[in-house]
Amino acid sequence: MNQARYAVYYVPKPDTPLAQFGTRWLGRDVATGEAVVQPTIADLDATRLVEITNAPRKYGFHATLKPPFKLAEGCDLRMLDEALEAFVAAQEPFEAPALELAELDGFIALRPKKTSDALHQFAEECVRAFDPFRAPPSQQELEKRLSAELTDKQIKLLKKWGYPYVMSEFCFHMTLTERLKGKERKRLVAELELLVKDALSGKKWMFDSIALVCQKTPDEPFEVKKFYTFAPHRKRRWLVKK
Repeated sequence: MNQARYAVYYVPKPDTPLAQFGTRWLGRDVATGEAVVQPTIADLDATRLVEITNAPRKYGFHATLKPPFKLAEGCDLRMLDEALEAFVAAQEPFEAPALELAELDGFIALRPKKTSDALHQFAEECVRAFDPFRAPPSQQELEKRLSAELTDKQIKLLKKWGYPYVMSEFCFHMTLTERLKGKERKRLVAELELLVKDALSGKKWMFDSIALVCQKTPDEPFEVKKFYTFAPHRKRRWLVKK
């Protein structure tokens, strides 16, 4: 039985300062799967840093666009790749707001300083475009999601799209930690401000690529299978919403 899950992420290109920061902080390169030595944080045991970055390390340094899914019956990786190539061929690079450190529901993450309609619309189109490739979640998977404190709107999104934090509930973010208590979280934010300073220009940046990632089995981490780069100087065409 094929247990592989796929997802569409925004992953900074490996040669960028942002990617290098995220790789070092999490201790793993999502583009190659290689382990990386994490930074030394004053008054924080190395074991504790491994613990608080455990979940984001498994998923890799990224922002989710199309959440993880198993392939639907009759679909295969070649078909998904072709759909991604066709989707990207219709896109053009666009400006995204500068990123900043933020505390989100107890987690520390990078997120845009300002709301971006372009990012939201692009994420919506990713969810719609690749949903035909998504196998319906099992009853066990649904029950696990429903056990969380979801709003009525999030439950409807979960049942329609397989994930509660899409469409109107989408928030572009790049997770850096597990959920932390206030004192430890605030101290880490201060440390991260110094570590990420050189990677954040404080200016708008070009959103010009997406990545297909794969998790081969539930116990394995996600890893990039392929980057897809937008071609410049092409009129942007959005998929028609249904």
